[in-house]
Amino acid sequence: ALITPTPYAKSILEGYGIEQPIFPVSNGIDLKRYERNVDKIVAFRKYFGIRPDEKVVLGVGLYFQRKGLLDFVEVAKKLPDYKFIWFGDTSRLIIPAEISEVIDHHPDNVYFPGYVKGPIIEGAYSDADVFFFPSYEETEGIVVLEALASKCQVVVRDIGVFHPWLENGVNCYMGHDNDEFAEIIEECIENKRCDTIDAGYETACDRSIESVGQQLKQVYEYVLNH
Repeated sequence: ALITPTPYAKSILEGYGIEQPIFPVSNGIDLKRYERNVDKIVAFRKYFGIRPDEKVVLGVGLYFQRKGLLDFVEVAKKLPDYKFIWFGDTSRLIIPAEISEVIDHHPDNVYFPGYVKGPIIEGAYSDADVFFFPSYEETEGIVVLEALASKCQVVVRDIGVFHPWLENGVNCYMGHDNDEFAEIIEECIENKRCDTIDAGYETACDRSIESVGQQLKQVYEYVLNH
């Protein structure tokens, strides 16, 4: 049997003509790690010098165009009053010139702190006003689970991997282009849309490491019994 993180990934494998049974089981999320923690939030705000009245849009991913990094910056240009922070890093030796140019020369409201782990990024997940992930292709998108587990408002691109476990207007908001993303983010921050945080957290709970462990147990038992 094969295990893959989403129904979308399963459908891709089936398209290759694979005949073994395929089970979609999430990579899972440690909910306790992403519980709201005031000390982590203070550490995050101090690290970036964020004032109490400033609004933050968070992105996480490698420096790949596929992750939507260029779109993240373009949306930031449309919303200059908000801080856009992208956590993640990739060797400059393997990223295209267009990405390097954006990392070196970007709007004043965009920040590329590189790879930051522990309290800083966990505080960012909990404290950011919006988690914005305009990726074009994923097999699951573990950073989305991290944001949902942190009870952060999630905005993603409407792509196949997020169906059916994410639903626009229910546990997240989905957009298709930068104009729509900018509109959604602004409306979320300015409380012009109902938040989807509680439903998003329930989605993360369904993919807790405890739940995933039970699903894996069922797959192993299936294999042993067949």
